[in-house]
Amino acid sequence: MESLSKINSDNLLWTGYLGMFFFLPIATSPVVICGVFVLGVWIFSGKFLRDITTWQNSKIILPVIILIVLPWVGLIYTPLPTDGFPVAVKTHYWLYALAITPVLTTQKQPELIIKMFLLGLSLNSAISILQFAGLVPLKKGLATGLLGGSSAHIPYSLLLTTGILIASFYFLKARSKREHLLYISAMLQYFATISFTGGRSGYVALIVLSPFIVYNILGQRHIVKILIVSILAVALLFSFPVVQSRFLKAKEDVVLYTQGNVNTSIGLRFHMWEIAVSEMKKNPILGIGTAGFKKSWELHKKDPALPFFDHPHNSFLYMMVSFGIVGLVAFCSLLFIMLKRGWKCRDSAPGFAVFAFTGVFIIGSLTDTQVLPFATAIALPLFTGVSEALHVA
Repeated sequence: MESLSKINSDNLLWTGYLGMFFFLPIATSPVVICGVFVLGVWIFSGKFLRDITTWQNSKIILPVIILIVLPWVGLIYTPLPTDGFPVAVKTHYWLYALAITPVLTTQKQPELIIKMFLLGLSLNSAISILQFAGLVPLKKGLATGLLGGSSAHIPYSLLLTTGILIASFYFLKARSKREHLLYISAMLQYFATISFTGGRSGYVALIVLSPFIVYNILGQRHIVKILIVSILAVALLFSFPVVQSRFLKAKEDVVLYTQGNVNTSIGLRFHMWEIAVSEMKKNPILGIGTAGFKKSWELHKKDPALPFFDHPHNSFLYMMVSFGIVGLVAFCSLLFIMLKRGWKCRDSAPGFAVFAFTGVFIIGSLTDTQVLPFATAIALPLFTGVSEALHVA
């Protein structure tokens, strides 16, 4: 411990966080390794005690503490404590938010973590393109690069959309033709990759936030031009066969649902949301406990043959049904503060990155529980810490 104290702990932490942001869009294990390194340095160097003062007057600390405590409290009254425990353990992700803020405020180039995220995204995107071309084997049947998981295409599509937004910011701020070419190439690469990932959440986020991308590319607040180019960009997106098929499937699912068939991607979501709302009405204050939705789904789904789910595919409903109005308010308060701070500091790379990620995360959370998949679940506290650093700075 004495030898560690002689080393600049901020430099060690900074190195760990650069690794976390780089590997975030690539794979889980390297992020976990970098995270363990970060927390080890933060705790054993004693820096976690010195960092307390940084958060004393923070508006974010209260919702963060609530989001840390609730999953553990929820174990007391959940019908499935064994399933709830792994969820509660994941609350240690929020420690990354607490540790990164003081480090960012001391760095001369805080935006380096944002560039590391883009670099990692570019690498995984390139692998995805090679997979789509049949030159590299697929991972779990998906062209999502090195990202694993049966539903990796959903958070991956959100990270790609975030990358397009951030790259457009750098394009706006570029001072040379080389930089312009670099960032427009990155945008086109991410756009090409998202066209075959099949993640409808990412498509919707891209469509909704496309005016911000177009504004950054045009560099002028001409509403008509922004609207026209945004429409053209969306039309281009829908020209890809995968995108067309995914939205046509959504339309078919809705029709089948109206006919009584809930066993489709959209139909199952509607059915889950119905059950979640019903449970919320019965347990509005503290919800049904950590991972409690799994049992509610099994008890109330219309057909025993339907697949099992442990979350309602909506972050807001998940927070409400699991932890009641307390959890929902804390969650929404955090996202509002992040969105506000990101917009206020949108002229800086970290500020725009916080705004972009939060906007994409919110949209993605409407149709899937983004607080659970590793990539987006760990990205949330990381960008939370960045948003706090914007305020402190």
